Amino acid sequence: MNLKQREALKEALVTVGTGFIINWPISIIFLYLFIDLLELDILTTSVFMTFGFTVVAVIRVYLIRMWFSQDD
Repeated sequence: MNLKQREALKEALVTVGTGFIINWPISIIFLYLFIDLLELDILTTSVFMTFGFTVVAVIRVYLIRMWFSQDD
């Protein structure tokens, strides 16, 4: 495995690992907000959670990519 492949693997592991770590607390917050506070139905909750996770993921992956591209 060459250096470029190792760096790509490292970036992928950081991206997936941070997603694993932050998605669980975010899901609890979203569920509490959408089901308990706003009293939304399951379909609407699912749509809003999907949108919320997508926004969080884009921001997270962008920041990680910018961090790893500093080395270039």
